[in-house]
Amino acid sequence: MQDDSITKGKEITYAERQLIERWHNKEKLSNRQIAQLLNKVPQTIHHELKRGTGSTKDQDKVLCNSRT
Repeated sequence: MQDDSITKGKEITYAERQLIERWHNKEKLSNRQIAQLLNKVPQTIHHELKRGTGSTKDQDKVLCNSRT
């Protein structure tokens, strides 16, 4: 049986992406540990790390696109 307390179908926010990056790179937490902290499944964390979307470059792109 699946745990209903895990958020399902909701996008990762920019703030969550920053946390994932920090916890993974600086604090060396595992995907499972990060997933528990964010109430997500470990596979979601894996996909975010694989995409590499925690950088400020991505946020800059969003800001530039929203201004046009």
